Amino acid sequence: RKLDRLTMRRVAPSLLLLLLVGLHSVAGIEADDEDEESWNSRNDQLQAAVTIEHSLTGTDTWTPRGTLTYTGPKLVTTKSKRLVSVQVEQIKFSKADLVEVQKLVDAGRAYRVRMPSDVNDPSSPKVMASVPACLLVAANFHEILRVHLDQYGHIRGLWYQTLAMECPKGRISVPTSATQVVTSVSVDMEARGPKLPSEPVLQAEKTPDDVKKEATQNQSFMSKYWYYILGGVMLLSMMGPDDKKEGAKE
Repeated sequence: RKLDRLTMRRVAPSLLLLLLVGLHSVAGIEADDEDEESWNSRNDQLQAAVTIEHSLTGTDTWTPRGTLTYTGPKLVTTKSKRLVSVQVEQIKFSKADLVEVQKLVDAGRAYRVRMPSDVNDPSSPKVMASVPACLLVAANFHEILRVHLDQYGHIRGLWYQTLAMECPKGRISVPTSATQVVTSVSVDMEARGPKLPSEPVLQAEKTPDDVKKEATQNQSFMSKYWYYILGGVMLLSMMGPDDKKEGAKE
């Protein structure tokens, strides 16, 4: 009997360690589920390209100037928003374009751009932004676009700025040869529309099925892993001290 207890004492720590490792693995299943959700979001990518238009005449005449390509999950969540990206085609202003830009600068007018608010629907309402044309020239045609998106990939707003903060004094001359436009673009997924007021939901309105489902989802740690804990307690009891000596003859 003493030999059995001695053997149990030696192997019990190893068994307890294996038990704890098993408990950690089971508890990690929930974290694996989160990783699986991100993986599914990555595999369910949506890619769409829309046309960016600009107005070089200061009127409602719009012409294409390039494309914006959206890549991201069909439904963006807090975890999957890091998978969203937006790219803008780099363009050049032709000589004819620069002639029109010079007219905008001389008239003190704005250079405007716009794009569809729904990347999946070119005919959707347009989102527009503008800067004074003189700023675009003063910045040597370096522009910054920040696209505000919601969780469905809809463009909620467009922030447009140049590297120049103010127009130079005096006459501004626009280049006469084709000029590269350098566009930097970024995405803002934090923009949200106003929250609509709602009536509070009384607890008494919950159905018995809702209460049962909520209770099932809120299982405690003990109810999930009681068998592991029970096994640990049993192992600890086996590691206890030997029985008292029955007599001096032992």
